[in-house]
Amino acid sequence: MFEFLFKIWYMIAVLPFLLFHEGNKRLTDFLKKRNIYSGWDVWHSLLVVLIILFVILWFNGYRF
Repeated sequence: MFEFLFKIWYMIAVLPFLLFHEGNKRLTDFLKKRNIYSGWDVWHSLLVVLIILFVILWFNGYRF
């Protein structure tokens, strides 16, 4: 039973975090290599994700 709960927790919380972290690292390396923006970090990526989420929710009718 613990293994089953661990797999669910891994798929919901841990795996998306690892994917976000790895994607951010690759984007940072790409931007530095191309000399586009050398100050990119996790906070920039989090801000972009939150803005995209806000826009999607806004267009789908969720109002605050």
